[in-house]
Amino acid sequence: IVPEGIPLTSFSILMARAKGPFEEYLKGSAAIDTLKDGDKVLVLESCTHHTSCEDIGRVKIPAMLQKKSGAKLSFTFVSGLDELPSAEELSTYALALQCGGCMVTRRQLINRIRRVIAAGVPVTNYGMCIAHVNHILGNVVFLYK
Repeated sequence: IVPEGIPLTSFSILMARAKGPFEEYLKGSAAIDTLKDGDKVLVLESCTHHTSCEDIGRVKIPAMLQKKSGAKLSFTFVSGLDELPSAEELSTYALALQCGGCMVTRRQLINRIRRVIAAGVPVTNYGMCIAHVNHILGNVVFLYK
């Protein structure tokens, strides 16, 4: 609903700039377009909040991805600073989604994402995923250009 040319952003994109591997997230968002039936998606939540029926990482984003891809996807959720799957298991994921990371330090976030990238898994964050699915990614990362 925001007119073309009006800059906008989101909390997750601001956090990606402040804490995350911004360029990796940007590249990783393209993997959303390649998701197919049976693909595994790893959802990385940095906090340990109580989930609700409207939870963005466990409900809304998975629904968006399945609708956009038209595929039946399998989701794995890792909360807080819980251990990631092994490197071998990580390599079986088609995509990893990291929350904004507001509850962890930059070092904690980068160390987690580094393992995902080393396994060859494209990674993006919640804000970039939502923007990509809604065809506004170019508008919300305007400062990057």
